Amino acid sequence: MDEELTINYLNKNEKILKYNCESNKRYSDRLSFIKVLEKEKIKWKDAQKLSKIWYNIKFNKCKYLPQIYKQFVFYNSKL
Repeated sequence: MDEELTINYLNKNEKILKYNCESNKRYSDRLSFIKVLEKEKIKWKDAQKLSKIWYNIKFNKCKYLPQIYKQFVFYNSKL
């Protein structure tokens, strides 16, 4: 069962899911990516979406539209 956790994002407590199939290392990596998005002042709703896309590209080798992939490359380079 997925685990719902709370993190502080842009000075607000936000809910985030740690997926049952997600290792602790991968979850930690995703949180690091979310911290990059926080530094860029990305809204939480968008940060959640981008973190899922980031995870799918990085670990599941999923393909996305070029404009979405460019966002991945841009924010991933800041890790």
